[in-house]
Amino acid sequence: MKKVFVLIILLLPLHILAMDIEATHAQAVDAYKAKEYQKAYELFSKLYMTKLSDANLNFSLGVSAYETGHYENALAAFERVEMLDSTNLRNKLEKARTYFMLKMYEDAELSFKEVLANPMIPENVRKNIELYLSKVTKVQEKSFTYLTVALDMLYDSNINSGPMDDSYTIANTQYATPEKKSDSALQVLADIVNIYDIGDANGFAIKNRATAYLNTYQKESAYDTKYFVYMPSLLYKYTKYTAELALGADTMTLANKNYLQTLSLMPRVEYEHTNTLRSSAYLKYQTKKFQQSAQSDLDAKHYELSYGLQNILSPRSYVQVNATGIQEKKEHGTRIDVDYKEYKLDAIYANQFTPTYGGELYAQIRQRKYDDYSTLFDATREDTSKSIGASVSAKVMETLRIKLKTNYDRVDSNQNVFSYEKYTVSAGVVQSF
Repeated sequence: MKKVFVLIILLLPLHILAMDIEATHAQAVDAYKAKEYQKAYELFSKLYMTKLSDANLNFSLGVSAYETGHYENALAAFERVEMLDSTNLRNKLEKARTYFMLKMYEDAELSFKEVLANPMIPENVRKNIELYLSKVTKVQEKSFTYLTVALDMLYDSNINSGPMDDSYTIANTQYATPEKKSDSALQVLADIVNIYDIGDANGFAIKNRATAYLNTYQKESAYDTKYFVYMPSLLYKYTKYTAELALGADTMTLANKNYLQTLSLMPRVEYEHTNTLRSSAYLKYQTKKFQQSAQSDLDAKHYELSYGLQNILSPRSYVQVNATGIQEKKEHGTRIDVDYKEYKLDAIYANQFTPTYGGELYAQIRQRKYDDYSTLFDATREDTSKSIGASVSAKVMETLRIKLKTNYDRVDSNQNVFSYEKYTVSAGVVQSF
């Protein structure tokens, strides 16, 4: 009994110490969540030697050190996280920012580019990286340019959106629906971005973006498409706000014939509510000019308003939901398939599961109602569209990835000739430079 009592006396200080560590850890986490970074930094600094294998604690310590100007300690913490969890995309980004603050510009540029090469990162994170890279390259007295090229083989089970029903009725007369056609295509996408900083740390940057897309079908050459777009924009960042004003000019050919040209204006704003929650909204105005004389009645003005909410679930995963309203109005003519109102809701979940493999899930529901009444169908057309998709990517080399994607679409219309379903499957590579 005496030995047990002595053992308890010896172990009691260790128990008290463990209780003190957990209490200090809880206080540090509360301070970090409240963005009281000085207090969090002081508390985490007392703890990290007892929790060197805790990636979450070291990441919180790194962020707190960065926010309080202790950049060397922040870098050390982020490097420990890198060794413990190499899939942590947020940590890679924070480490790159820390390199920048330490004036280690070449390391910062390489780290930013490593994150930028990952197709799983959301668009708002991509814009923030571009802004940082513009500042890095400005210090190095050069502008920043990066190129992404994607090459895919695509299979489409219903390329002409052939209706699901065997027949449709117009004016009490029954007609056979168009035959469904399937085909494979080669797709090429090239996207080049140049960005140059023209301000100080919360200032302006100029971004120029050009995208070229083409597909070539094996049998159905009438669906061959070429699409080119040039989009210059002015970016501005101030603390939690990022704003962008973008102009757009694009042209599209169909079956090697000029088909469509558009001009657009799109202001966009993003706000960071917390470290993990962000809002974004944009307004888009676009004019559509169809080049073939037979299509001139399709010329229209396009209006779009969208709001998105993004939640970072973990340093390697996020979910984003977007709600969009669209209106399109014809400029002239009497066609009944131009004027419409549309509402859509889409969601995406992305996860970088390992340093090599990542995946995305996507879903969308869309409702479109045309304004003009059809005397042939004795109704105003209404379409409801549902889409679900999934993709996986695997890193082959630092800037080369293999990507597989599949998608299922179904449209139900009160005018059944416009109801269809199809699935697409694509496989290819994505290379960034």
